Amino acid sequence: MNIRVVARNAARPAYLPVMTRKIWSRLSHGHDRERNAARAWAAEHAENLDAWGNAVDPVLWREGGEFARALADRVRPRMEALAAMGVDLGGGGGVELLYLLTRIVRPALALETGVAAGWSTAAMLAAMRANGTGRLMSSDFPFFRLANPERYIGYVVPNDLRSRWSLRTKGDRRNLEEFLSPDTMVDLVHYDSDKTRAGREFFLRRVRPHLTGRHVMVMDDIQDNLVFREHAERQSLFRVFAYEGKYIGVTGSGLRAVERR
Repeated sequence: MNIRVVARNAARPAYLPVMTRKIWSRLSHGHDRERNAARAWAAEHAENLDAWGNAVDPVLWREGGEFARALADRVRPRMEALAAMGVDLGGGGGVELLYLLTRIVRPALALETGVAAGWSTAAMLAAMRANGTGRLMSSDFPFFRLANPERYIGYVVPNDLRSRWSLRTKGDRRNLEEFLSPDTMVDLVHYDSDKTRAGREFFLRRVRPHLTGRHVMVMDDIQDNLVFREHAERQSLFRVFAYEGKYIGVTGSGLRAVERR
């Protein structure tokens, strides 16, 4: 970690409160608490994502895979150049899954937290373009360990997909206040930001009044704690998928309709 860069970012008034909350959350909650139980539960319930996607809609599942591969090929030179400079933006999580769900749910409005490089963002926006409808609201906070971190948010999102996209970068608590006015209703949710128990619980409380009766929710890295299990087991249906050594959870009142196609 570049201490000078972190200190420089912390001196920015808009960054300091969010950075302080993130650091305190990690120190007070830790990343290991509940992890063993959560991973064991996720492993017990995990299904094969490729088999599930093909069973739901093989044509759209293949379409999503083709998009993911094309995007990876398109941005590979830029990502390799960043890696050579020591900048690692991470990979995408469940790109094909999010593409498929966006195509089927056809959300008028979708919400995601945790953009990072923008792999998942690009998938949802590409599916909306194919649908001919929908808008995406994205909440993020810059990588405060990097210099000029805002430039990396959504780094892989093609310019020709951005017309349906609204991005806020002040951290979830402030961003959601801007996005979620009393009459805002969301059909599709992707949560991939603060992985602590406190962060997930805050998000679920904040977004619950804004979920439509046909919504689907995707939550990444559910093996870190038991929040997804506690939420999912109160729902009528949920799915868990293993993905690159981690686990993705899917639930929501619209999931059964997705699977009945």
